[in-house]
Amino acid sequence: MGNYLSVLILGLAAAAQSTLVPQIRLLGGAPDVVFLIVVAWSVNASLDESVLWALIGGILQNLLSAAPLGTASMGMVLVVFALDAMRRQVYRVGLPLLILIIIFGSFLHQLVVMLILSLSGFEILFLDNLRYVVAPTIAYNLVFVWPIYWFIRRVQRRLTRRRSVLS
Repeated sequence: MGNYLSVLILGLAAAAQSTLVPQIRLLGGAPDVVFLIVVAWSVNASLDESVLWALIGGILQNLLSAAPLGTASMGMVLVVFALDAMRRQVYRVGLPLLILIIIFGSFLHQLVVMLILSLSGFEILFLDNLRYVVAPTIAYNLVFVWPIYWFIRRVQRRLTRRRSVLS
């Protein structure tokens, strides 16, 4: 059920990312809703399920943009692997760790996307993008992660209860 649910949730998020989110841009940055949903899901999911969510989310996001297919997936998959490695080292992911994940994960994701776009022939001004796109995106992600994490955690709990009842 979680795999089919990923297509629905991430499809809606990708559509919102390309239609509604550009309306709230500050400088060049905007919240990356698909990235936040993937990270929020990955905090309490297995690595294979998290990678699946990252791949689906990135592909859906790239289908609605000018970026080459798989560009967003590369950054999200790297963040998911880093999150899984950190999650194995701690008892549970709490507030301070979630903040660090969002800051460094957003930076890593944006950096990978910029590198792939640069290699694909797009003209990328790295220092300007870091200042005017990446920094505001990180700030937005720090604000928007809380309602998104709350929603995703409720969905995961409901799925867990449903699986235990069906078993």
